[in-house]
Amino acid sequence: TETNKLYFDGGGDTYIVSSDVDTLDIVVGGVMVVRSTEGFNGQRDWKFRDSAVGFDQDTATYDATSTTIDFRAGNKVIVTFDNGSITNLNCYFPAMSGNFLVLIKQDGNGSRTITNYKAFDSGGGAAAGSGAVKFAGGSAPTLTTDANHVDIISFYWDATNEIAYGVPTLDFQF
Repeated sequence: TETNKLYFDGGGDTYIVSSDVDTLDIVVGGVMVVRSTEGFNGQRDWKFRDSAVGFDQDTATYDATSTTIDFRAGNKVIVTFDNGSITNLNCYFPAMSGNFLVLIKQDGNGSRTITNYKAFDSGGGAAAGSGAVKFAGGSAPTLTTDANHVDIISFYWDATNEIAYGVPTLDFQF
């Protein structure tokens, strides 16, 4: 039952409340937008109601030798080539499993490549299960080399086994 609420504004319509046993609601402007429940066998469920869920998009700093993308800071990163290829794309993953995306954009010249896709755990060490991203078919993708074209690589990070699985979607054109 609603007995205690943690209010965040003076109007009384933005608060967090335990609305039922093992249920936590987040109410914004009088509308319940998020509900967390303990489900079957202790499973934790989050339901977003009448709202969109998004993540900030980060931009990695290009470095020809080692470009770092840090999924510990967010799950969407853009990498743009800058007058050269990349030898090592260093992918840092968080302590929990999840899905992550990197958008790779060719510069105005095109013909840029990435040689190695490396995987690192949340502490910054090489991923114990595989220090290299695992791609379907066993080899890294051949990126689109046309100038200003975009490729997207989706990663599934298995934090338990510390393995990053990658799947490319290639050749988005402007």
